[in-house]
Amino acid sequence: MQDARLRIFSIFLLSFSAFTSITGAGLVFIWWLFFSEREKSIPSVRIFLGFFFLTSAVAFFMEIRGFNGLFYFCKMIVILLVACWAFSHITSKDLLNFMTWMFGQKYGFELGLISAIALNKIKLTSEDYSRAKIAYSIKKTKIRWYDYISVLGNIFIWSLRDASQQGKILALRGYTFGGSMQPSFEKSKNDIIPAFLAITIFLFSFSTLVTYL
Repeated sequence: MQDARLRIFSIFLLSFSAFTSITGAGLVFIWWLFFSEREKSIPSVRIFLGFFFLTSAVAFFMEIRGFNGLFYFCKMIVILLVACWAFSHITSKDLLNFMTWMFGQKYGFELGLISAIALNKIKLTSEDYSRAKIAYSIKKTKIRWYDYISVLGNIFIWSLRDASQQGKILALRGYTFGGSMQPSFEKSKNDIIPAFLAITIFLFSFSTLVTYL
């Protein structure tokens, strides 16, 4: 999907649909298979498998306690797939444009700036973690489980320092609140079908939820 507005709206609609019912989760999974460029939607297979096994463990214990662990497992895995697709296909520019378009030059720009900085930090954190692994491999040292604590701790400290420095830079440049920009979006006729189906799945899931309540 080329239009960032449709991508972001689809993410919210599909996440809600997957959360409401097992049928909704199944429909969202089919949508993901056809429209997510699935071979490019999972940024890290290892991290995805980590969340997969964690979700499996929680679902298993829910079943033991008498809750519907299978339903939880299915909807959370589908939501995780949607989240991976969002992380791979949403950029900081998309968030800034979307928020400014949605909420205006004042509050929208502020929300977009915060969202863009947060997304950049998350992606930079992933890159820093990859660099740390490369450093360990160069030293021909195997990463032990307690090494992850120090690596992630250092990355967290660096992120806080960078955030503080960015705040000071914005203040020195005279930034106070809001901004002025003209949002621009790439458009494609190919966006119509996936966006329409995302809306249809959402309406079906919402009507099912209302009927159930």
